[in-house]
Amino acid sequence: MPPALLSHIRYPVDYLLMQGLVYAKYHMGDPEVFYNQEDLWIRATEKYYGEVQPVEPYYIMWQQPDAEQAEFSLILPFTPRTGRCPSAGSPVPVRPGQLRAVPGLQFSQGETGAVPQQVETKIDQNSFLSGQLSLWDQRGSRVIRGNVLAIPIENTIIYVEPIYLQAETAAYPELRLVCVMHDDKLSYAKTFDEALEGLFGEAAPLPERIEGQPAPAAQTTAELIGRAQQAFDDYLKATGEKRFQEASQALEQLQRALRQLSENGE
Repeated sequence: MPPALLSHIRYPVDYLLMQGLVYAKYHMGDPEVFYNQEDLWIRATEKYYGEVQPVEPYYIMWQQPDAEQAEFSLILPFTPRTGRCPSAGSPVPVRPGQLRAVPGLQFSQGETGAVPQQVETKIDQNSFLSGQLSLWDQRGSRVIRGNVLAIPIENTIIYVEPIYLQAETAAYPELRLVCVMHDDKLSYAKTFDEALEGLFGEAAPLPERIEGQPAPAAQTTAELIGRAQQAFDDYLKATGEKRFQEASQALEQLQRALRQLSENGE
């Protein structure tokens, strides 16, 4: 197959889903652990259009912690059947003729971390958000809870969920709120950049210099948030228009901006 054609091959979503459901059980290598089902994984869930459903596999530009560059990957999140430690399981980099099952981001027992459904629960438990969403849903409008976007950043995950409002007479839903969550901290605002400001605060030092490259120009928190906001807007627009290659590029830019914000906030 010509290289120009190979570069456009995408790993099948249904194929990864079948493999993931098997891997959720057979990743346990210890016979005793396997027999007692002590580390059984289940598919992560999210609230989509007001209904709780399993998270479907989705494509993402992801740079693994030990990798030199980002790869276009198909990822399927899992959570343990018991406990609170999340696992983003089985990302599959698109490489012709090669399939790698990577455990992904895992947190050992005792560590805290959110999973997609816990993001939904955090939103439902917030007094302002729950009251506002209920109010919007009773005035001839429909609240649409968008997909929870799990963005791996180094060894952690940042979750983003858009919330839309669609009136009965409107043809298209309107973005009304953006919720961003990292660890146990939830931030929400009318725009993505305002939600990031609430999550990471105001002040941000310069990013660390990459060895062998010149030091980056000074970037304030507002500038980084502006970059993230633009990338997020581009991602939503490209996804809505089914331009998935451009959506993946926008997601990669968003990931870079969030990584810098995360590093600056440490």
